[in-house]
Amino acid sequence: MPPSTCPTWYEARSRARQPWPAAEGRLEAAFAVVGGGLAGLSTALSLAERGVGREVVLCEAERIAVGASGRNGGMASAGFTRPLAEIERRWGRERARALFALSAEGLGRLRRRIEAYGIACDLVEGVAEVSWFVEADELARTVGDSNARYGTRLEVWPRERVQAVWRTHRYRAAAFDPDGFHLDPLALCRGLAAAAAVAGVRLYEATPVLRLRREGGRYRLDCPRATVYADHVILCTSAVGRPPDRRLARALVPVASRIAVTEPLGRRLADLVRAPFAVFDDRMATGYWRPLPGGRLLWGGGVVLFEGLSHPERALRADLARVFPELADVRFDFVWSGRMGFARHRMPVIRPLEPGLWVAVAFGGQGLNTTAMAGELIAAALLDGDDRFRLFDPFGLPMLPGCLGRLAAQLYYWAFMLRDRIRALRTRR
Repeated sequence: MPPSTCPTWYEARSRARQPWPAAEGRLEAAFAVVGGGLAGLSTALSLAERGVGREVVLCEAERIAVGASGRNGGMASAGFTRPLAEIERRWGRERARALFALSAEGLGRLRRRIEAYGIACDLVEGVAEVSWFVEADELARTVGDSNARYGTRLEVWPRERVQAVWRTHRYRAAAFDPDGFHLDPLALCRGLAAAAAVAGVRLYEATPVLRLRREGGRYRLDCPRATVYADHVILCTSAVGRPPDRRLARALVPVASRIAVTEPLGRRLADLVRAPFAVFDDRMATGYWRPLPGGRLLWGGGVVLFEGLSHPERALRADLARVFPELADVRFDFVWSGRMGFARHRMPVIRPLEPGLWVAVAFGGQGLNTTAMAGELIAAALLDGDDRFRLFDPFGLPMLPGCLGRLAAQLYYWAFMLRDRIRALRTRR
């Protein structure tokens, strides 16, 4: 079984639920959302919160959160994969500040929705970025600049504090984000779906969109047993399968990140991990982890574009042993991967492809909150005349040369992984 279809710890601990029906017959809607992951659910809910829920149809090809939305590490913090300083150098400080503000607003919106709709998803406050390579004084300059320029609230932790919280010699310093949090992403998705349905959104599972075209001034979506007619279509598809618009197939790189969940560790984990925060590091192929209920540890990371080249359990165990050698022999009860869509420019793609046809994709590695941000931007554009989505215009919809693009991206990541290993060896001397 490919890691991207293996059962997850999230699924194993969740209650069985009644599936949403498959669409049948002719359906009319003002808005058709394609994709039942976080971006699609967030978009549908943002529309519904403006009073048009009954005019929204959401079509999911398989089941809600079947892809990376329900299989990821479950972390949310403001910002993007592309560093704000890099965005500022190329497009100016005002755009960088405005983009960060949108991301932070998405973080707040996600938190408020969890509270307002009573979504039980084990939310835990606090996310830390730890460094394998730099000391606190160097990190302090970067963090101080970020706090001053963009309004972040990051705290610098020196090596002594880091090692008091996490009993490892691997980490040299940390930037702690008190506004970030981590949670169960599958439970989040199911809670958002339930909230959207209560608000009137018509949710359909097992309803792939086989063909999308214009007809009579509207959009027609052909599904196996249904035809949907809509004035506006929002494509929130993943990097798995064939998207309804072929332009997306050339724009997204499907990247798998590997995750394992350990057996219950009890005192062994408590001796090494003395805070409940989520953690990610500053390597190119980021490693990330977080403690889970019941004394388990979720450990993830790596970048794999061709799953056949990967040995996920072996790679994750080796990485865990580098940080916590005391846990090298623990049993992994669950091992899986989630295939995410990345854009070449390392930013989300939120834009109209043509009048009435929108896309919200490329959220891999961006944090759960960016999907809430995207859904709100699109709903505000469609119903409120808000044009803040144009802040993402400079990044566009990048095209990649098919399989060769994936191979080039894999070689790129391998080169940076080698660089990170060399840097790690040098800093240990």
